Order: sequence, then structure tokens, then C-alpha cells
Amino acid sequence: MKKYDHQEIEKKWQNYWLKNKTFKTTENSNKEKYYVLDMFPYPSGAGLHVGHPLGQTATDIIARKRRHQGYEVLHPMGWDAFGLPAENYAIKTGIHPAITTKENSDTFRRQIQSLGFSYDWDREINTTDPQYYRWTQWIFLQLYKKGLAYEKSMPMSWCPKCKIVAANEEVEQGTHERCGTPVERKHLKQWMLRITEYAERLLNDLDSPNIYIIHGWGSDSQSNWFERARQFLVSKKVRVCVPDFPHTDNPVYKEWKTHFESQFIQLWSQDILIGHSLGGGFMLKYLSENDIQIDKLILVAPTIKDYDVLELKDFYTKTFDYDKIKQSAQKIAIFASDNDQYIPLKDFQFLAQQLDAELILLPQRDHLMDPNFPELFEYLGDIQRSILNWPDKIKAMQRNWIGKSEGLLFTAPVKDTNITIQTFSAHFEAFCSDNFVVIAPDHPFLETLLEGIDNKQEILDFCKELIRKRMERGFEEEKEPEGIFTGRYIIDPVGNGDLPIWIASFALADYGTGIVKCSAHDERDFAFAKKYNIPLKPVLFPKDPEKAEKVKNLEVCCTDMVDGILTEPTEFTGKRSGDVRQEIIEYIEKKGFAKRQTTYKLRDWIFTRQRYWGEPIPIVFDEKGQDYPLDDSELPLQLPEIAKYEPSETGESPLASIDSWVNIQGYITKQGTVKTIQSGDKAPKDTTIQKFKRETSTMPNWAGSSWYWLRFMDPCNEQEFCSKEKEKYWGPVDLYVGGAEHAVLHLLYARFWHKVLYDLGLVSTKEPFKKLLNQGLILAEDGHKMSKSLGNVINPDDIVKKYGADTLRVYEMFMGPFEQSKAWNMNAVEGARKFLDRVWRVSQKNNKNRKKESISSLLHQTIKVVTEHIEEFRFNTAISQLMVLTNELTAQEEISQETLEIFVILLSPFAPHLAEEIWREILGHTETVAYEPWPTWNPEYLIENEVTYAVQINGKVRADFTTPKDTAKEEVVAKAKTLENVSKYLDQGTIIKEIFVPEKIVGFVVK
Repeated sequence: MKKYDHQEIEKKWQNYWLKNKTFKTTENSNKEKYYVLDMFPYPSGAGLHVGHPLGQTATDIIARKRRHQGYEVLHPMGWDAFGLPAENYAIKTGIHPAITTKENSDTFRRQIQSLGFSYDWDREINTTDPQYYRWTQWIFLQLYKKGLAYEKSMPMSWCPKCKIVAANEEVEQGTHERCGTPVERKHLKQWMLRITEYAERLLNDLDSPNIYIIHGWGSDSQSNWFERARQFLVSKKVRVCVPDFPHTDNPVYKEWKTHFESQFIQLWSQDILIGHSLGGGFMLKYLSENDIQIDKLILVAPTIKDYDVLELKDFYTKTFDYDKIKQSAQKIAIFASDNDQYIPLKDFQFLAQQLDAELILLPQRDHLMDPNFPELFEYLGDIQRSILNWPDKIKAMQRNWIGKSEGLLFTAPVKDTNITIQTFSAHFEAFCSDNFVVIAPDHPFLETLLEGIDNKQEILDFCKELIRKRMERGFEEEKEPEGIFTGRYIIDPVGNGDLPIWIASFALADYGTGIVKCSAHDERDFAFAKKYNIPLKPVLFPKDPEKAEKVKNLEVCCTDMVDGILTEPTEFTGKRSGDVRQEIIEYIEKKGFAKRQTTYKLRDWIFTRQRYWGEPIPIVFDEKGQDYPLDDSELPLQLPEIAKYEPSETGESPLASIDSWVNIQGYITKQGTVKTIQSGDKAPKDTTIQKFKRETSTMPNWAGSSWYWLRFMDPCNEQEFCSKEKEKYWGPVDLYVGGAEHAVLHLLYARFWHKVLYDLGLVSTKEPFKKLLNQGLILAEDGHKMSKSLGNVINPDDIVKKYGADTLRVYEMFMGPFEQSKAWNMNAVEGARKFLDRVWRVSQKNNKNRKKESISSLLHQTIKVVTEHIEEFRFNTAISQLMVLTNELTAQEEISQETLEIFVILLSPFAPHLAEEIWREILGHTETVAYEPWPTWNPEYLIENEVTYAVQINGKVRADFTTPKDTAKEEVVAKAKTLENVSKYLDQGTIIKEIFVPEKIVGFVVK
């Protein structure tokens, strides 16, 4: 028997795939598409370690399976190559970052190709390529023109070691995440992106919408296209409601309204309303009368009046409030026919104009009642493509980072001045307890507030010390608050008297207004007041009399805004705080004490770096300092050659020292852009040549990765960043895999850019990534994170050379649940290789004349398990099932061609080189295995030979799984331990007992 020589086999098929472009992607409208993407890697000089290919192996398995299933698959790879490491290396060595970036990218590409990943290398992109960052710059200009990019001088987190401004998201516990150096606060002029404008949408779109379809006059939920639309949405796992309204032949608006509102608790801002004919008219009237925020309003042949229909005379009683309707929905679309038998075309055009709506005119389609309504179904398809299937923990992290707070904004005059201040409170229920005010030590308003105070300089010096201490402790929770009295008071409009204004170490300038009213019912306020002997007045008490007495005596702080009992104001005495929150809001507003306000922790994105190795910002300034965008024809604005890469001590980019690049001349076009000209050239007629200076800061490393998935769809397009047709075909990314560490930064920025492009009509979905999964870490054998400094990094090149790429792939997928961290084990690597050796020996038993197998039940069970478990990312159990089948095949003297073909196809996503070799050289096929149809199982073979085990942990059922009846006890128990919802409990303790009830239960007692 020929030896299984992994080096020969793997090199052979890798060369074949590259030469023949086996995985080249095309747009094929006859096929369903599937876009599977790995998070953009940064090509570091260290190359890959064995932890990096974990996610890439998983996506490759999915991509290969989808090709077997007949999908057109987009599975690309490229490099997020701008960034500090290459520039820091350039500073150290003098080697241009472009040189090291290319070397690093070449290393990454070689290593990735050695693992047999089925990427389409014709679509490879690199963020440092001017033909790529040309479009990054172009997108920035769209943000600029939309008012979402602006320049501002403000306190920034400055890293003295990297000599760079760090965004809020890049500061961890007061230190720069890249180097660990404590950051300093500097006032610098920076370009900012107004991500806060999208805060509400970034928050709301994390949740799936509810869709309500409203039928028209004389109809019901089964009429026309309504039921088909409902079934379509349900099949896409979208929540949809199609209510049957009462008295449809003689409708009464109040009855319809009551019935409509019975279908929901409230409408949410991500919801979508679809109304046909009178249903559309009902929605127009309903939104005119109610303060509602929804995502989309879709009107299909909507009525806007009664059209002399007697039964509708009482339905429309007043003109719609078109402005209010416009404010209710993010987007409004009207589907209408140019020959509606009931409604004239001019009415649709009038309505579209009033609502700034998209009017989709369909020729010769009457009143749009035909169940066959492809245009609407395509529109609904776009909606469902924007619904996120993300881990709850990632959604929670984004919600927390956005940090929405709904509360009240109080305004009060500062005593003996002409100054007024505003304070925001999210917990205002105990507002009668407010006894003092705190302001942040770095608040820009502070100096104005202190004008005329005798010890102003003493106070400002104290503030500098507070800020220094804050930086030193890295924004960790301080052990004891510090502060100083400003000498100022506010005249509290609520009636709590003159409240002293203190500077407090815990107050933050960029949260709320940076000024906070304080009371006895906040732990920090309470501790601060006790330390500085500020009088307190509790008005919120626990139900328990003994605890209430302690609160009254200021021994403890009561912060329970839900169950706490109020004593003031008298209108709410004795009432539970949580029960009267809305009433308190109305009371305070009616009294004129405050107004409702929503605030966010999210801050605008600092978008500049004072470094060289980044995308140049296509903005110039005239001699008065006015900024202008470069004309599109000037793009890409390329980085100039430079001798020194160090940023200046003043904070300026090294680009600022290149006079010939910074100082230019040009003219302002009619569009308000600037075109440069060479010295001596003439400007067009009616324009004036002026002197300009380029912006010398560059974009952050996040810029190129905030839209790259779109360029993969159309990487060679020189006319636009991505054609609408190709984006419509490929978008959104169906599966996105990467580390959870990118939950806030990359994913939030990417969603923001994508939404801007959506608003500009350049992409068809609101969200870029439909399904998101995060892989766990692969730890070193000692259980620590792999690190060069710890000397525990394992190079995949070494594993590939000794054991083979297929072994590495199979081992990493077999280690355990995909999303959990697990430690490397060389003995287990050898076990994976032994499994592939068995597969190779099994393949030698092929008998093309053999027609029947005695293992049909196990074979079909394996097809079912592997098919389902790949979809569930349970790769370890899929491989386990392949091992069971391999053991059975090993026991056979001969194996039929048909059985071996099925087995090879099932194996090919995991071990593609070995599968290709067996398929071509042993089974005798002349075409690649990569596109062979995926096998299907016959349920008849599963019924009698399959049992389901319930898996219990300490008596509680945590999971279940199916397995062949004759599976040995040891294999059943071992399989149970690999289940994700079992292993996480087992990891929390020690197994002290195993329980096995044949064909029923596997149990573990864990202590």
C-alpha cells in the first residue's frame, strides 16, 4: 500500500487549486449566493501561530460545504495593513513601512495557502494599496459632505510613547491599549466622525423588527398577497402579524385602531408597517395622530381620501399631518401602479412628494392585489437581510458601549452670576433629595464658573492634581472620592434651596452635561457628602422599618429606585418609586423643573492620527484656515516618500515637515471642491488660483476595515467602490467570524459606515453582517495565552511540515466547542494524524464492483450528523461521527465506490487535500471533489438504529444528542462530554461520578 505522504499530497493539490483557480468566484444569478468572511487580519512580522487558523478553518469548512450544496460562494482574503507596528518598526530600522508590510503579507499568504483554505485569491485586497484607499478617502468625503466629519479642538488622550492620539475605545484603564503607557490629556485639533448621530439606530437595529401588514377595505388576512407575504417572512424567521380587522365592508376607524393596538404592547423604533389600500390610509391617519417612531412605512396603493365611497365617508375625518408622518419613519416607500382602477396616479405622486417617499411605479398593475407581487417580495427580502443573528453577549457589549440613558435635564441659575447650568439625571425619582452639585475637574466651563472666586488658582491646581491621579489609576474605581468646593451655588428650581457646587473626582466631563445634581440616594454622592460634611436629606426608604431607620439616620444609603418608598413630594408620599416613574416625569415637566432628555455614553469617533503610515485625509485649508474637500479626480491622495517617520514632540504628523507635499496651489470648483494645479499652469475660466495646505494627519487603522467587505464584492472596479448590482447580489455578509475582542471597535465602526452608505443609497441593507460568530482562544499547552514574550507560541509551519495541514485542520476543529477557549495538546495532534492515516487505509479498500454495504444505517446517520453539526458549528462532534464511521469501515474487507464517495465528500470540508487525493487518484474521478453534490440521508435508515440520550449534570438535563443504538458506552459518554452546554458545566468542577442508562441517559455528578 502506498504511504500517506501529506507533504506530497498537500503541495500537489494546493498548486492545482491555485493554477486552475478552483475557487474563483463569479456572480451567478441562477445560484443562491453565500458570502462567508473572516475578520480582516493584520499581517504582523511574527506571522501566524496555531491560534489564528481556528476561525479561518471554520469558515473554510462552511464555504466548502456550501459549494457542495450548490451555492455560489464568496470567500475572500486580504490584509488590514495600515497601523502602528509597521511604522514603529520603520522608526526603529529606517525601513519603509510599505516594504515590511509587503513582506508580512507575503508570509501570511504563504502560511494561509499552506493550510488549504479555499479563498478566491483573485479578490485579494490590501488597505495600503492606493487603489484601495482611494475609496476609503472617497467614503470619508461622503461623510464630510453629509456633515458627519468635522474638525474640533478638544481634550484628547495622548500617548507620549507612541506620540499619537488614542480614541476613547483605545484607552483601557487609562493606558493606551497598544503599548500600555498611561495617556495624557492634550488639547489638539482633530477630525471627528459624528457616530453619535447614529447612536439610536446602532442601538435599535441590534433587535429584530416586528412587521405588521394591514389589509384594506373588504379584505382579510388571507386576501391578495397578504398570506404569501406572511409565509415568506416566517420562512425567513421574521416576526410578522397580519391582523383581520372588523367590519371591513363598512370600516370604523376607532374600531380598527383598537384592534390594531391589541396586536402589540407598543411599536418599537425597529418595527415596519405595511399597509395596502385602505390599510395604507389607516396607517397614514394613525401616524398622524400618535407620537410613534418606526423604521419603515411601506404603503401599497394607499388611499388618501374616501373617493366618494359611501362606506369610507366617516373613516377619513381630517387631513393627514404629513410632517408628523415623515418624522415617524426612517424610510417611507410607496408601491403604486400607473393605471390603478381606483386611485389616480397624481394622488400617489402627491403623497410621495409630501412624505419625501420613494415612489416605486409599476406599469399596468391595477390596484396591486395580485398574490404574485415580486417587487414587494424583493423589498421584504432586503429587510430580512438586515436582521442580525449575533451572539447576545456581543449585542449586550454594543448596547453598553452606546449607553443610552433616558432621564431629565434640569436647568438652574448660578447664584450671584448671570450663568445658568444644566444637569442630567437618569435617576430623578428622588429629586427632592438633591442637596449639592458636582462638576468634573476637566470641565471646559469650570474657569468661567470660577471667575471672581478668591481661591480660583488654588482650585484649578487641585483640579490638575485630580486629573493626574485619575490618569495614574487608569480610571479604575477610586478608593475614596476627592473634591473641592467652588464657592458657587445654584438656586434649585425644585425648591431644595441654594445647593453648593463642588468639584468631584468621580464626575466626568464627557458624560451627560459633566455637571450632576447629587443626593442621599447614590452611593458615590453619599460617600462624598459624608466625607465633606455636606448636609443630606433622604426621601426614599426601604419597606423594612429597621432598614428605613438606618437610612433616616444617614447610616446607609438607599438606592432602590424600583421598590423604595417615597416621602417627597407630598403628591407621591408612600408610593413605590418604580410605580410612579412616569407620573414623576409628568409632574416635573408640568412644574417646569426639567425636560426629558436622552443621552448616550457613546462619543464621536476621533478619526485622525498624527502619524505617517495611514490613509492621507483628502482635505485642504485655504490661507484663512477654511477647510475644503479635494475633488474626486484628485483621489487617491497618496502618501509621499519620507526620510523620518517619528512624530514631532508638538503632536504634528511627520507629514507636516514635507513642505512640497503640504503646500499646494489650486482652485475651488463650482461643487465646492478643490482641484490642484502645477506651478505655472492656468486655472479654468472664472476661477482663481489660491494657496492651500494639506491636512497632515492620517486616518486611524480602523478606516480601511470599516468597509472592506464591500470591496471584496467588486475588487477591481475603478469607477466605484462597489457596483450596486454586485452589492445587491452579495450583500450582506452571510457569515462573519472573528474574535470577540472586536465587539465594540471594529463592529460598531463598520455598522456606522455601512448605515451611512445605506442612507446614501449605495448599499441595499442596513447592516453589513447578518450572522456573527466568535471563536475561542487556543491557549498554549501550559494554559496561558500564546505570546512571543512567554516563549509558548506554536508555529503552524512546524505542524504542517511534520503532520500535515489536514491534521492541523482536523485537530483544531476536534479540540472542543468552537466558541470556547482550549489548550493545545501535541498528543491530541498525533491522534488527529492517526485518524487520517486510518482514512487513507480505508480508501485502499475501494471495490468499484461492490454494490451493497451492511452499514447503510451508520452511513446515513453520519450524513445527518455531519450535515447538521457543521451548520451548528459543532465541528468536534461532526468529526467524532466521521471517526465512528471510519472505525466501522476499517472493519470491512471491501468498501463500495458509492459508500467511499459519500464518505470522501463528508470528509472534504475538514481534510480537503486528502479528500481530493482519494477522489481523483483512488476513486478515479477527473474533476475536483469541491463541487460534488452534498449527500442526503434517508430517514428510513435512521429510525430503528438511532437513540437519543439526555445528558444530565447533577440531575438537571443540560443537553441531548442522537447516536446509533449500538454505540459503545465509552463512546456515548465521551460524546456527551463534548457537547457545548455540557462541557462548560464540567469545566466548573470535578466529575465525581458518571451515570449511564443504556439508550436513555448519560449523567455526571460534578463537585
